[in-house]
Amino acid sequence: MTDSNTLEEISPYLVLGQADDGGPLIVETARALHDLIVTFLPQGHYSVRTVDDECGPAIHCAFERKGDADRLAAAVGAIEVARYETYRSERAFFLDEKATRTIRRTLERRRSMASN
Repeated sequence: MTDSNTLEEISPYLVLGQADDGGPLIVETARALHDLIVTFLPQGHYSVRTVDDECGPAIHCAFERKGDADRLAAAVGAIEVARYETYRSERAFFLDEKATRTIRRTLERRRSMASN
């Protein structure tokens, strides 16, 4: 990895959570998504960041490896969408309070399984 690499080159698989509103909910959910990703023991680089894109506030979870992106996409129910030009694949899910609760429950379940 060099200084000239872009996020899209390093982590070309995107799972996107699109929200209507930003603020504390989106930041809290980004943290929960990061913690959930950690429980999957990712095999490559990844990043989780909040952004304001043309559709509003969002969380971008970008992965170096497709399998890592696949695990998160399955966990949050993300579906294939038209992708940004620079990513190899993009999946998205709507980010609301219900999705945040589901992410938290999934995270707690995975943590519980790991401790047993």
